[in-house]
Amino acid sequence: MKKTTVLIVDDEKLARDRLHSFLKGRAEEFDIQEAQNGVSALGLLKSHSIDILLLDIQMPELSGMELLAQVEHRNFQVIFQTAFDEYAIQAFEAHACDYLLKPFPQERFNKALDRALKNLRGNVSLEKVESDLRKRDGFLGKICAKVGAKTVLIPVGEIVAFVSQDHYTAVVAAGREYIIDLSLGHLEERLDPAKFQRLHRNNIVSMDRVRAVHSGENMQVELENGQRLPVSRNNRKKVSVT
Repeated sequence: MKKTTVLIVDDEKLARDRLHSFLKGRAEEFDIQEAQNGVSALGLLKSHSIDILLLDIQMPELSGMELLAQVEHRNFQVIFQTAFDEYAIQAFEAHACDYLLKPFPQERFNKALDRALKNLRGNVSLEKVESDLRKRDGFLGKICAKVGAKTVLIPVGEIVAFVSQDHYTAVVAAGREYIIDLSLGHLEERLDPAKFQRLHRNNIVSMDRVRAVHSGENMQVELENGQRLPVSRNNRKKVSVT
């Protein structure tokens, strides 16, 4: 019988060790994975089949919420474990299975884990993440991209545009392009619409980076880097022609 795979994500080793001991204190056997930050966790989520994610919220570089926003297809249960109670509403908007306030005893942990296991057995899917995630500062602030063997964090404020090319998405920022595996549809739900607009089925543009609009039968916007991107007929109203 396949073991349930649990990923512990916390920047504090003592917290990871404590959760590890709680899992070992259960009757079931688990395949336990660990990550000390959100960037490492993202790599594990993409390379492993994770059933339950035990996720800290406040971590350096990439917070727990920011980590979840980088995952397009979510088929795992999420249990937040944190020392801060102010994120509870945001956590449940993110369809968390439970929210544990540190320090918590084994008994409280067991209740949360039992709920997650029940959801797994009942095939309760968390893949559909609703646009309500945009509440309470839910917009993306960073994008994770692979550059060789490294993962880099790109501040959203530095991004000029997202462009769909074949089967991947290119992030245009800081004079270069980065490749990510998030779709434009997913990004559209996560980006602040006051700053980013979907102008074509193949692009999302930072409107502050538009330097000119070329109107006519085939409208285009010209970005600050000189790149021109198409504007579909249905989206022309989003562009001001001067």
